[in-house]
Amino acid sequence: MSSKSRLRFMSIGFFLFILLSTPLLIKANESEVGDEDLDGLEELLAAEKEEEEALKDQGDKFSEAEIVKRAQAIVVELNNDNTERIVGSNEYVLVMGYATWCARSAELMPHFAQAANSLKEMGSSLVLAKVDAERYSKAATFLGVKGFPTLLLFVNGTAQPYTGGFTG
Repeated sequence: MSSKSRLRFMSIGFFLFILLSTPLLIKANESEVGDEDLDGLEELLAAEKEEEEALKDQGDKFSEAEIVKRAQAIVVELNNDNTERIVGSNEYVLVMGYATWCARSAELMPHFAQAANSLKEMGSSLVLAKVDAERYSKAATFLGVKGFPTLLLFVNGTAQPYTGGFTG
């Protein structure tokens, strides 16, 4: 074979090699990209799952907050105008005297509201009421609120002294 024929043969062979190997290179590259895509997809799905769980946790927190908010709506808000009427017209009234700046009042309020919700669900005739003693000082004085928080039980309009112990 002459050098010209060899060159032509090698050129055609190289061309055929490139032509035939291109699909193999493309498939190999696609599988690599596919693996990268799968890895990326798995990462994306994991991130979405984490986000959904975070939203679910926030949803639970909002649900708890919503429950407390609804329960607080069950607690009667006493003021200077309605205190005597509410305490006198209900057989059992448990009053919480509080101040907005008092940390212990803030800690007790959600528990007081949840108790009101539970008592309502049980069909209890006990009315739970609260009075902002600084805002409604006349009502607080009438009820006998002297510190914060104060819990007072009224039976048929009369304050009942607490004779139990105290732990704090």
